Amino acid sequence: MRSSAAPADRRPRLRVTPLSVVSVALVLLLFVSQLVVTDHFFQRSSLSVLTPLIGILAIVAVGQAFVIGTGGIDLSVAATITLVGSILLKQTGSQNSRLGGALVLCFLACVVIGLINGLLVEALRLNALVVTLAVGELVAGYTRLYRGEVLSTTNVPSELSRFVGSAIGGVSWILLISVGMAFVGSYFLHRIVPGRRLVASSASQATASLAGVKAGAYRVLAYVLASVSYGFAGVFAAGQLGTPDLSLGDPYLLTGIVAVVLGGATLTGGRISPLATLVGAAFVTILDFDLRVAGCSAGVRMLIQGVVLVLALSLSYGLRHLVGLAGLVQRRRATTPSGSQPL
Repeated sequence: MRSSAAPADRRPRLRVTPLSVVSVALVLLLFVSQLVVTDHFFQRSSLSVLTPLIGILAIVAVGQAFVIGTGGIDLSVAATITLVGSILLKQTGSQNSRLGGALVLCFLACVVIGLINGLLVEALRLNALVVTLAVGELVAGYTRLYRGEVLSTTNVPSELSRFVGSAIGGVSWILLISVGMAFVGSYFLHRIVPGRRLVASSASQATASLAGVKAGAYRVLAYVLASVSYGFAGVFAAGQLGTPDLSLGDPYLLTGIVAVVLGGATLTGGRISPLATLVGAAFVTILDFDLRVAGCSAGVRMLIQGVVLVLALSLSYGLRHLVGLAGLVQRRRATTPSGSQPL
């Protein structure tokens, strides 16, 4: 007598993803911010300060995510952002009519920095951490020479400051632009052929090469896209500050990496999620905002950011192994005959 197959389990299963985990963490942090830290967290005055910071960090983090997806890391972030701020100051002389040319120069400088990083890492097979740290030092040194001892002006053009300071209902345009960039990045990686090839090249360079994909070129592209993202962030940061100095990019070196890791990326490379990275950037920025309101020193804030990075790495590692273990259990159940006990 033929035994009937066990009915398939069609109960809905809760899928745990990095995006869902960091989203839940962000919602909990928002409740704490409103109920414990300050009771006017969602008022226009707070949002006008917080949302541009979230947007700038999100743009930096999305760029960093492209590099981390290849298994590398980019430590030239701070120097690139600072260079962009210096170009905007020196090339414009606070004149709105010269802003367009300065922006073009910023874009070209970022492309060159990204190409140098990518070619040294991918063509010469040098260590990404060492290369980007060295390139960052070179860019920082050049920025000091380019800027000079005394600038004729210390303010960016008024049109840039006006645009960066604009908002809708207290929500900065910078945040809205960063959300759009995250959606465009996700669409590019999953729907556009070059983006899918970039993902394949990041996941396994050897496999991608065997499939006929120019893995090295796409991995270099990741560094260029990252550097251009830092340039966008530098423009917005300079416009928000109004008087960018040589420390303009310093706050984004560690926080960008923390946001990417909170978004579920691993430092060994693989798939990335720009949307999860965006949420991770929001979490990091709001956490720092709460700590500032609570009166914590810069040392305490850096210490907590380091702890969050370690916890995020541990959680990412645990989630990946938990998903693999759950899949193994499901396959074992599917192959076990009804009524029999697995050994």
